[in-house]
Amino acid sequence: MTRTGLLLAVLLLSAPPVAAQVAYPSRPESYDVHFRYRIRADRDERIRQFRELERFLKGVGFSPAAREDADLDAFDPTAERMNGTMPSANAARLFEDAHILTALFVPAGRQLPDDPAAQVQVRLILSGGFAAPQQRLLHEQVAKHLETMGFREAVAYDTMNYRLLRGSLPVGNLFTLLKDLRGQPSGWFAPAVPPELLPSPLRDVLPVRLIEVLPDLPAGAAPPPPAAEPAPPPAGAPASSPKLTPELAALLADPAAQDRPLRVDLLLENEPREGWRDARFRARTAADDVSVEGLVGLVATVRVAHGRDVLRLAELPMVRSIRLPRVGSETATPLAAGASVPLPTDVLAASRVADLHRIGYRGQGTRVAVIASEFPGVLGMIGKQLPANTRVIDLTAELNPDLLPNPADPNRPGVGTVAALATSAAAPAAEVVLVRVDPTAFHQLLTVARAVSGDPSYSEAMQSRSQELIYRAETLTTRRAVVTQQYQRAFSSLSDEPGPAKARQEARAAMDQLVADERAYNAAVERFTAVKDAVDSLRGTAVVVNTLVWDTGFPQDGFSALSRLLEERFLPRPSPSALQADREPPVPIWVQAASTAVGQVWAGPFRDADENGALEFAPPDAALQKGRWTRELNFLGFEPANGKAVATLPAGLKLRFTVQWREPRIEAGVFTREPSFPFTIRLLRQLDPDGKSIPSDEFAEVARSAGIPARLLETTGSAAYEQTLEVTVPADGVYALRLEGGSAMAELLPALRRGTEITPRVVVQPADQPSAAKGRAVFQTFPTIDAGVGTPGDSPAAMTVGVLGPNGESVGTLTGAGPGVALRTKPDILTTGVWSADGGGGASGSAVSAAFAAGVGASLRSAGVRVSDMHRSLGEDPGRPLVLTPALLSTLSNPRRGSER
Repeated sequence: MTRTGLLLAVLLLSAPPVAAQVAYPSRPESYDVHFRYRIRADRDERIRQFRELERFLKGVGFSPAAREDADLDAFDPTAERMNGTMPSANAARLFEDAHILTALFVPAGRQLPDDPAAQVQVRLILSGGFAAPQQRLLHEQVAKHLETMGFREAVAYDTMNYRLLRGSLPVGNLFTLLKDLRGQPSGWFAPAVPPELLPSPLRDVLPVRLIEVLPDLPAGAAPPPPAAEPAPPPAGAPASSPKLTPELAALLADPAAQDRPLRVDLLLENEPREGWRDARFRARTAADDVSVEGLVGLVATVRVAHGRDVLRLAELPMVRSIRLPRVGSETATPLAAGASVPLPTDVLAASRVADLHRIGYRGQGTRVAVIASEFPGVLGMIGKQLPANTRVIDLTAELNPDLLPNPADPNRPGVGTVAALATSAAAPAAEVVLVRVDPTAFHQLLTVARAVSGDPSYSEAMQSRSQELIYRAETLTTRRAVVTQQYQRAFSSLSDEPGPAKARQEARAAMDQLVADERAYNAAVERFTAVKDAVDSLRGTAVVVNTLVWDTGFPQDGFSALSRLLEERFLPRPSPSALQADREPPVPIWVQAASTAVGQVWAGPFRDADENGALEFAPPDAALQKGRWTRELNFLGFEPANGKAVATLPAGLKLRFTVQWREPRIEAGVFTREPSFPFTIRLLRQLDPDGKSIPSDEFAEVARSAGIPARLLETTGSAAYEQTLEVTVPADGVYALRLEGGSAMAELLPALRRGTEITPRVVVQPADQPSAAKGRAVFQTFPTIDAGVGTPGDSPAAMTVGVLGPNGESVGTLTGAGPGVALRTKPDILTTGVWSADGGGGASGSAVSAAFAAGVGASLRSAGVRVSDMHRSLGEDPGRPLVLTPALLSTLSNPRRGSER
């Protein structure tokens, strides 16, 4: 064994391990040792070397097993095996004798399974002394070669710079490893693969030097055997489609879901433009009662009356994949009972907004729209804590065929009312419009943005409702003619005979039902008109504040359709003259709550220094935490809703892991419309974090992502993709994320390959509301605090607002606009993130900060200040606290200067 290999054996077989990040269980007192040696010499010299070997073995405590013909080994030139026991303390010394080639260590007294197919856990030490790339290649070749013998490699273990290989092997092949692996597996006369045909460096060196049998893994933790073919669906299970995401396919596998209404997102092959009318018609006619409700870039939201109709939509060529809608995250949470909350008057005084109010600028003549998912109890506050002219627009009504709003969701925190109070406090004379949207309907934000900027068009949902109402009107007209004739025939005879009497009764019932249906239709038409008028009334709104954020599901870094629309319509147009720019009408301002997903997001370049296909979450020079041995695992922690953060995820927590990345795309080159750099997400569970019974780097795979990645964006030169994994935590334990990727062009000729820099963005978030109520999972070992602010806060036109901490720092908000894109620093402004309502209640988070900043913007706008870039209007650098300067207040209090503005 080389010196490097000997040092490795000493490290592994010494007790305790020297300076190891991995925790190992204590060694047994002794080993049953089987080893292969080689003495190539004539008779006398062989005897001399054999006696030296015996003396060496006796010196290290080796006791050979009793065997009748053992004394003949010294004379037999073919003898090369020996077995016995020795103390574990001296096990590493076995390789001090150069005659010993390979050795197998089994804990003394360990009974190996009788079934030759039974798997046993093994650790293999490979020959060393190679340069790092060659050592990794040898490791890969040995693992691949051992697969022919039933070997299953473990995952995410410490490879000791690729000198250690670990996994499970059928016990029938265990002692075969004592032979030269290059000649295995072998047939009657020759190995299956001639050694000269093996790749280098495998063919150039004795690959395996030491084999150690490890303790068995806990029940159910061993990896499943590889399946030759996908398992067939259970008998009676409904058909599926490869276009369905795994979570959607799992939902539709429930027969009860087949008959329920369902809303899904269609990921289209091409972004609809001129041909959208035809594509919309094909989607609507794919099955009965299908309505298109929204379109944002490549994502079309569709409602089906029956879940089974989703399979009909999957047959459309224009559909690439189908998923469940992504839910926007709330950016504030209700205050706990007894929480310390500053008084609104103190907040107004500290920001000098109270001084602005005293000189007469209180938001008069300005309309502010507050977007949220719920406004609990708001109707009772209008005319009291909120201005009397406050209006509520419920856009959830446009998503239902009857045009009735969605019922309140008791699982949503519902902080819209507190946001409205914060806005009204900062702009008490402003008109406040409360816009309720469905958190699964990202497209409704696009509807609000278009309406505010003066676009009179109907939303996709309203177009669907209009077509449904037209169809209902035609049906009612036909029914009226039929029912009228039935009524006339029935009442043409007033006989008391049973037949005519029953006919009159049925005709009267049919007429009553028709009248009721016509009344319901007229009410629906009135509601349709009211919703359309309410949306149109948003035109001219000066300030819009949005409390919801999407960290996944749509292109980040300012590339979503909404972010681009804001950049187009909510930024002042450049002008060659300052005087001309001053005469331009002011544009509305979009105030956005920053994402509160700090700790839940990782972003950075795809590093893979050892080229094994696993992303390294930190650069090579980054220090590792205690008990961590690799940068390829991002361990997860859990922050309960009310409690201290822990390193253990609770059972039953449903999580969604998402990786989004952007890559170049060349129409005439080697890049196709499929991702050229696909990713696989793997969730692993650490079986024994303390290393008491098995090594702490032993993992079981809980789940891995499957299905085709969703293409969220396609431009002339690039495309954005997203891969998702939804999983329910099976048991309390320590979990880690591993992200694997690599170029899909590896099989191309070197001349055709192109270097590609990929910057993935990984997010972990609750997959349902009950899990969100429990708390949140976070990245514990490698978090990123500058991974973006979510959509639409990533738009340059959005004034993204973060929470102001007690020392003036940013709290609970991400900074930066995303990996690989140089936009302006986010958040733009920091304000107070806590607000209380009179009579109890309140909330904390960036939704409150954004609402207060929006109110300040409305008051400044009433003073003639252009607030489309508020932090510059205030003379502050981005990311600074929102405090009005004395110089600005002095200018506004000067009547002459104020009239100039």
